[in-house]
Amino acid sequence: MAAEPGPLEKTDLNLGFLPITCAAPLIYGSELGEYSKQGLNVTLNKVPGVPVIRDKMINGELDISQQVMPVALTMSAGVGGQAIPTKVLSILNQNGNSLVMAKRHADNNNPANWKGFTFAVPFEHSHQNLQLRAYLAKHGLNPDTDIRYRLVPPTEYVSMLRVGTIDGFFGGEPGGQRAVYEDAGFIHMISREFWDGHPCCSVTATQSWIDAHPNTFMAIYRAIIASSLHVSDPANRGDMAAIMSRPEYLNAPEVVIQQVVGGRYADGLGNIKEDPRRVDYQPFPHYSAAVWMMVQLKRWNYVDQDMDFKALAQEVMLATQAHDIMAEMGGTPPEVGFGTETIGGETFDSSKPEDYL
Repeated sequence: MAAEPGPLEKTDLNLGFLPITCAAPLIYGSELGEYSKQGLNVTLNKVPGVPVIRDKMINGELDISQQVMPVALTMSAGVGGQAIPTKVLSILNQNGNSLVMAKRHADNNNPANWKGFTFAVPFEHSHQNLQLRAYLAKHGLNPDTDIRYRLVPPTEYVSMLRVGTIDGFFGGEPGGQRAVYEDAGFIHMISREFWDGHPCCSVTATQSWIDAHPNTFMAIYRAIIASSLHVSDPANRGDMAAIMSRPEYLNAPEVVIQQVVGGRYADGLGNIKEDPRRVDYQPFPHYSAAVWMMVQLKRWNYVDQDMDFKALAQEVMLATQAHDIMAEMGGTPPEVGFGTETIGGETFDSSKPEDYL
């Protein structure tokens, strides 16, 4: 990374994003001109759902892709299919999700009473599915037998909530706030209340693509870190709602986006709440979050083989590289290592994953 950059192997890139607020750093890479500063001509491709955007990256339609965590980990480990070594360059956002219930359940806000309910999540191998399961289990339900799940693209959460095919969803914004705006649901909990600082989406590339385009890889990496550092500063969010709401991006009402990125929001039950960290955009990829998600995948039988979760986290999460680029750009990255996470009021020590299995 300290070496002088060589000529770019490829200058025209296809970058995939999901139409959710998590994508702000990718969108701002274009809006701020960060891609062009690196000599890149990047085309942003809006993709509706997680399985589709994953498959487009695998088949080469996308060079770089937004992916919900922990998809890059499960791809690399071969969970549910062929192993495709994939890297997490950076985390797009922290928090920025919500657990939303249909308005008809406004008088049933106790999770212990949700046995038999159907919830939408974007993908089986998603932090949303894992956080929802952990939350329900903490309230005495058996997530395997007491709850039904539907895999739904984020753009369809609200319509399914309105017609009654689901009772609730755990998903990325602006789904939750749009459900409130359209009077289809209420926000039971923003994700930060269960796991403050959790990673949502990541920037990913396959190892084979990186090997074939090492200089292009570093160029796009720097551009995305630069735009992430920009949007992570609340002082730079004044025009974010107007930009993100545009049809080519999230195609959502500006007032909905503003409530997410600004942190002052209606919960759908008549309350106005404030949380300036409802969504954040720190790019550093923590090993600890990756290990917790793999432990949860094992807990709920999505992983049936034995594997070293710490080694997998070190292999997939490019923490050292992100640290160095952030420092190079004047950021203050955390130290690289296996730390702790506070999830559901309990401490998870990622240096000892075997204690939770």
